[in-house]
Amino acid sequence: MIESENFKIRSDYGEVELFCKAYLPEGGVKEAKGIVEIVHGMCEHIARYDGFMRYLAENGYIAAAHDLRGHGESVKSDEELGYFGDKTGEAVVNDVFKVTKALKERYQNLPVVLLGHSMGAMIVRVFLQEHDKEIEGLIVSGSPSKNALAGAGIALDKTIGLFRGERHRSKMMAALATGNGDKNFPGEGKNAWLTRDKSVVDAYNADKKCGFVFTCNGFENLLRLMKNTYDKKRYRVQNPNLPIFFISGSNDPIMISEDKWVAAQNDLRDAGYQNVSGRLYHEMRHEVLNELKKEEVYADVKAFIDGCTD
Repeated sequence: MIESENFKIRSDYGEVELFCKAYLPEGGVKEAKGIVEIVHGMCEHIARYDGFMRYLAENGYIAAAHDLRGHGESVKSDEELGYFGDKTGEAVVNDVFKVTKALKERYQNLPVVLLGHSMGAMIVRVFLQEHDKEIEGLIVSGSPSKNALAGAGIALDKTIGLFRGERHRSKMMAALATGNGDKNFPGEGKNAWLTRDKSVVDAYNADKKCGFVFTCNGFENLLRLMKNTYDKKRYRVQNPNLPIFFISGSNDPIMISEDKWVAAQNDLRDAGYQNVSGRLYHEMRHEVLNELKKEEVYADVKAFIDGCTD
């Protein structure tokens, strides 16, 4: 029988209590082959990964995740949604590191495979820069491609925040960050860019803890993550043989182009990682784990994780 447990971990940055959830395989920790730690994307929460986490538990893994600061149940009130507190982009990455260490202590030091989606895909690559020896594998899902205007975006965001306050929710910044995805799918409705599965999109649109507008502080974190992710000088590369697997939908707007998606993988190869691979899923959109025929993605991810933990 698959069991789940909820717990909280206090962040080292501010008074943030990170809400965590884990699914354990039948037989519990003693029967687990490893831990899969999931880092979700912007403007969502870990409950959206329940189906995938149950699948991992059914296949012998402890599936664990936490609501990022400013998201889900890791906020004191809905007014805190999209507000990170920290301005550097460091706190949200350190939170992942702290959760990774806590999961190892909680679950008998089992090997960890880290999976980051969308904004989480940037968070896990910044995590990689200092902590690649903590994990046995990395999955980069729905990776935002490099944006050379991230620096200009930070300047614009800081200017808006200077006049309106760091908790101001700027529709302009939202449009620049993710607001143009639906133009690729005219007539399909709000947030159709996420997945072709309309039931998933409808649930997302109806969820008050999804799709909110970041504060200026949140956008500053997002843009700093973008800059840091693609700064090859930041990668220490202590574990050059670490298996890294990129997955994305071929119709994901934030990928921008297949060439840019491949370039993101080459950036890690250039930094010194020798075991980088990827798969692009035909006609899938941004959330390949929530797509039609997602079972194919699940199977590929499981095969990768099996190879990391054997």
